[in-house]
Amino acid sequence: MTSVKTNLLYDMAERSPFWLTLLMAAQHVMLIYSEIIIFPVIVGKKAGAPLEHILFASCAAALAAGLSTLLQVVRIGRVGTGYVLFMGSSAAYFSCCVDVVTAGGFALLATLSILVAPVEMLLAYCLRHLRHVFTPVVGGVILLLVVISLISVGHQEWMGEHGSALYGSAKHLIAGGVTMCALLGMALFGNRTLRLWCPIIGMVAGLAVSWGLGILDVSAAAAYPWFGRFAGSWPGLTFNLKPEHFPFFLTLALLTLINGVQAIGNSMAIQRVSHREPRQVNYGIIQGTMYADACGNLISGALGTMPNETYSENISVVRITGVASRMVGVFGALMLILLPFLPKLSMVMVNLPAPVYGGFIMGLAAMMFPAGLELVFAHGITHQSGLLVGVSLCVGMLAESGKFFPGVFPPTFALFLNSSVAAGGLVAVALSLLFRFAILSSKEFSFPVVASQYPVLLENLQQAGNDLDLDQQQQYRLQLVCEELFAHIAKRSPATSSVKIKVLRHDEELVVEIIHGERVESVNFKGMPADLMAATEEEISSLGLVLVKGLVRDLHHVEISGITYIWFKLG
Repeated sequence: MTSVKTNLLYDMAERSPFWLTLLMAAQHVMLIYSEIIIFPVIVGKKAGAPLEHILFASCAAALAAGLSTLLQVVRIGRVGTGYVLFMGSSAAYFSCCVDVVTAGGFALLATLSILVAPVEMLLAYCLRHLRHVFTPVVGGVILLLVVISLISVGHQEWMGEHGSALYGSAKHLIAGGVTMCALLGMALFGNRTLRLWCPIIGMVAGLAVSWGLGILDVSAAAAYPWFGRFAGSWPGLTFNLKPEHFPFFLTLALLTLINGVQAIGNSMAIQRVSHREPRQVNYGIIQGTMYADACGNLISGALGTMPNETYSENISVVRITGVASRMVGVFGALMLILLPFLPKLSMVMVNLPAPVYGGFIMGLAAMMFPAGLELVFAHGITHQSGLLVGVSLCVGMLAESGKFFPGVFPPTFALFLNSSVAAGGLVAVALSLLFRFAILSSKEFSFPVVASQYPVLLENLQQAGNDLDLDQQQQYRLQLVCEELFAHIAKRSPATSSVKIKVLRHDEELVVEIIHGERVESVNFKGMPADLMAATEEEISSLGLVLVKGLVRDLHHVEISGITYIWFKLG
């Protein structure tokens, strides 16, 4: 795994100063708050829902986002990520939500949101069986597809509302351009202190220019009180489900799976940018992210608003500012919970100029792009993984254009054909599955983890090499690597445990996987001691692992549901 240089000021487990935590949390919330509360309003208006339900759904969306974000950040048991990962209303559900609310109001949407939550929980539970499908490459591709979708959203916001007097005007161009350039300028050329404040500097610069151009208007907030209760009324739940509602359930379930795949990519990305030293992707954390994401749908449904998702925009803020402290996420979640009870402040944030948001999102998309590339190239690039990246991104960009034979496909498919994340993500997962099924032949065997089993290990590896028609050099390398890894596992495992080894052949490449039912110290990040003459006993015992990393490619060591999986490739 390649090392990644980070500029972190505060690691995810460290506490940043109170004032800094508060301001960083405010930056995160300013970025996403309008998106969270506006989506339910647009859905309700397009579907003709009662005004009291629309108002309640908007306020409830912020409360649901705060509660589900708090669950993500705090991590209760196996639920949550433990990192600064925000939740909020999902744009992926938008078109389907309009259809559902039209058919049965927010009550039907709330009920179906609760019913589809177990779909993502099931995906998370089965993640260990899909570990070779949802790889860092797939996660990186999904993150890049999210960037493509953010560019589209940022462009639309930058241009302004279609049909308005200032749509595509020079004023919008200047306001959005200043915001983006100030953000990226501070991120690229500022020192560590300026990079810390670059999101706020970019937003303030855009607002100042907007005020000078006469497009900043917050007068609409004057009629609202500073403090108040939720507006509107709770739509309730419906228990009168009909057969015609089943297609809505299937569509929401499929979109939930897509959001689950996006949550995998976001979880990988936030893990990668929240530590000073490079770490292997923790699939247990990914499972927790997906469980909390599913719980977010339960919370949204119970509150009578639209489903939510993990947000990618905030990952860029962590990367730019270098503040990954978990407390920032806690403070941000509490702000999201309180803001619905502060109507005036909420309206000020909602009515900020669209081009400022557009330029801001474009800048964040540019900063998020390297995180996706790092995941894609984390273990090198092969013919297959390169093809997966290329095809998925091409499909995603084609879908995001919204111009792929729009009159040919049924309206149901529009949900997937017009979304880069949905279309490109499904292609990435499908190709990853196909590559897995393309394995030509395999052998597997298991035995107890005790030193006396070394002859059995070598005998089985010899038999596997003969059955897979390996040459002498391949067999020697296979035996050497597996013997070192077996010794590493045996030193730290009870004698009652066992290990399973799978040897799979695809073309001229061997894929070897070792499965052990106990936790094992990671085989990654074992380096050569600086001074061999002064090396400790532990460093000496790890020299074999240093040799292993020189013989293999694409080495992974992950733990999922308490089971250790080590896999690698041999040319």
